[in-house]
Amino acid sequence: MKVVRLLAAAAACLFAAVCAAAALDAPMTPGDFADCVQSLADQTQSSSKPLAREDFLRIAAGAKYDDRVRRALLVVKGEPTYWWDELAATTDDQRVEDGRAVLSRAAAPLQRIEAQFGVPKEIIVALYGIETNYGPAAGRIPVLDATLSLACLRPCPDPNGRCLARERAFTAVRLLRDSRVVPETFVGSWAGAFGRTQFEPDSYEQLAVDGDGDGIADIVNSEPDAWASTANHLVRRGGWIPDAPVYVEVRVPAEQQAEFMGNGETIRLADRMRKASEWAAAGWKAIGPEGAVLPLALDGDPELYPFLPVGLPGPAFLVSRNFDTIYRYNNSVRYVLEVATLANRIAGGPGIVTPWPTDDPGLSRAQIRELQAWLIAQGHTLVVADGVAGRNTRDAIEEERAKKGMPPGRRVGQRTMRELMS
Repeated sequence: MKVVRLLAAAAACLFAAVCAAAALDAPMTPGDFADCVQSLADQTQSSSKPLAREDFLRIAAGAKYDDRVRRALLVVKGEPTYWWDELAATTDDQRVEDGRAVLSRAAAPLQRIEAQFGVPKEIIVALYGIETNYGPAAGRIPVLDATLSLACLRPCPDPNGRCLARERAFTAVRLLRDSRVVPETFVGSWAGAFGRTQFEPDSYEQLAVDGDGDGIADIVNSEPDAWASTANHLVRRGGWIPDAPVYVEVRVPAEQQAEFMGNGETIRLADRMRKASEWAAAGWKAIGPEGAVLPLALDGDPELYPFLPVGLPGPAFLVSRNFDTIYRYNNSVRYVLEVATLANRIAGGPGIVTPWPTDDPGLSRAQIRELQAWLIAQGHTLVVADGVAGRNTRDAIEEERAKKGMPPGRRVGQRTMRELMS
């Protein structure tokens, strides 16, 4: 998840040490963190499942405040991000090739999980690829440290009411108490997500299942466990509809296009749910490979609604309830389109066919690495050729653009990369 501000309710918190941390203007002191842990111990009666105060204190005693959580909370999205940049990197040819390799080497367990849960194996593999690039690497922060730090930095207004950050910390403690996770591998993101497909502790506690038949739900070391748990999440939390596509790329009828013209804003009309046959009767057409216009006819005649990432003239889609199901896994529409597009390409589909409304499309990870290698050669020692256009890369781009007399900016696409490096 991407967190950009504290809950407004933090101003009403009841514990002085916790309230002091809420400002986020400086790291918590060891004393403040210890006081916060004690305060959380006094709130264990509000836990969704039984958790003794003594057990909480015994396990939490080994936790440490991690300031990476605070720094992540302070991230401000001051720079624009573009759909065509993110999709170009997350669904590039290498990730498609790697996803197909996973499908090939693990055909049997993936087919078994697909048959059991009704979730296409390509969706499961795509989610695996987007979350951890098909591997166990899922972060370096101990989940106990992350969740306790987050609970202290996002204090709850009511010591007895429901509170996600506090409950997530309580869940992390329960998982360790019950030996459902191993401390050495219970590591993840600053927000507490862990494992091959990035489960939050509460999601793991409720939804993790055994996928390899050994009686243990281990989403860190077992791919089948991670895949089955992911499918179970999509079914139980989202109500996955078997055989319904996540999206269909479409052409909006000319006489209706004015309604969907945008200025870059996302159009998502979930209240306009209609059967595919009704959209077809209204003149909507499917877009096939290489832009071919095809009749809109889907098996089962699923209900669909319009979704246009940036409005027309960009790509347009009709999406099913399965779009919303993936959204419940990670509440970002960009994330959903990344997963669905990658799954489409892994399955042999064309991905998104309609061009994005830009003359400077985004870069693949290989192209970003090429750019970063060039930036390093120009003397930018903080840049790492890792295929991720992070802050240091953007700082270097800004400096090199200025040297070339290019318009101010901190990104490059395919056209501007050529101009920069020429």
